[in-house]
Amino acid sequence: MANTFRNGQVKIANDILDQLAIRASEEVNGVYGINSDQNKHNQKANSPKAVVNNYDGRLHIDLTVNLDKNVNVRKTVKNIQENVIRVIESMTGIEVARVNVSIPKIEI
Repeated sequence: MANTFRNGQVKIANDILDQLAIRASEEVNGVYGINSDQNKHNQKANSPKAVVNNYDGRLHIDLTVNLDKNVNVRKTVKNIQENVIRVIESMTGIEVARVNVSIPKIEI
């Protein structure tokens, strides 16, 4: 993703934007965290995943996260969306148009 500023152009790899979205989602209370007692296979399967696409200079983010038990799903998803938008826009200056959140399971 390239963005032009007054002093020049900045190119940010899509992998970096993916990682920013994942880290921003993990900051939200209620997103299932990785415990140290899990093996590496379970960590990979349960960790958040993100795909960032650029449409007309605006980002569309598809995020997959597992949630902890006993959370308000609607409120948690809203917090995830707001935090991802805030983090990516403040760190990159690129507008985020949409954050789609998929929840495959709630961890018990």
